[in-house]
Amino acid sequence: MKRLSVCCLLFLHVYSFAQDSLTHHLKGVFFPYPMEQSTKFSIGVTSTTLPYDITADVHYRVPALDVHWLKKISPKLALNIRGSLQVLQNLVTVGPRWSTILSDRYSMAIGDDAGFWFGYINVSGIKTRGYGFQNLPNFSVGRRFNKKVLLTFRADAQINYGIKTYAKNTALKSGNRVLSGSSYALILEQPFYGKKVLSLGFRALYTDFFWQTWTFYAPYDRNIFYPQIIIGLNL
Repeated sequence: MKRLSVCCLLFLHVYSFAQDSLTHHLKGVFFPYPMEQSTKFSIGVTSTTLPYDITADVHYRVPALDVHWLKKISPKLALNIRGSLQVLQNLVTVGPRWSTILSDRYSMAIGDDAGFWFGYINVSGIKTRGYGFQNLPNFSVGRRFNKKVLLTFRADAQINYGIKTYAKNTALKSGNRVLSGSSYALILEQPFYGKKVLSLGFRALYTDFFWQTWTFYAPYDRNIFYPQIIIGLNL
């Protein structure tokens, strides 16, 4: 009986250690989970396809450098900082993200990111500039698989306001809705070479204004579909 008790205690200890080893040091930047590390960092690219409604007859794919940083405030609260950078036009968002564990495999998070985008183009006599603000209330739920494979679904509301565009020094009118639309993303994060993690995702935006199209922006009274591919390396 004594041996059985010792074996049971040893099994529980090994089992709990195995569970901790599975959940400890999860490097997923998108995955909604309370933070153990003080920071998490990811760098990658996004590629957004502009629809015919915007470009008339050609599908343009707009790439951008994607930088993502999480800073731990408390175990469940983190500061979410992300930049989409193209030199000529850029977007930076900052906001809190609160995460909690639902079960051994599932977790969730809610957040609210505030963003500022700006752009400037001076090519072949075409001189334009623009800027605006975004607010992205968001919800995400994650599923952890074996071997630290993480799957995240995230939904955002697209709120745009304060949009200003100029041709030289002449202000152009813009008539977008404040609640411009929504976006939905499915992102897979899995171990990669060494201790790094690879992120692969697809994001579907349904909005009447997408900040990367400000140079030929015209107001729409309906949402347009923008597909986006996300590739990142979590360091």
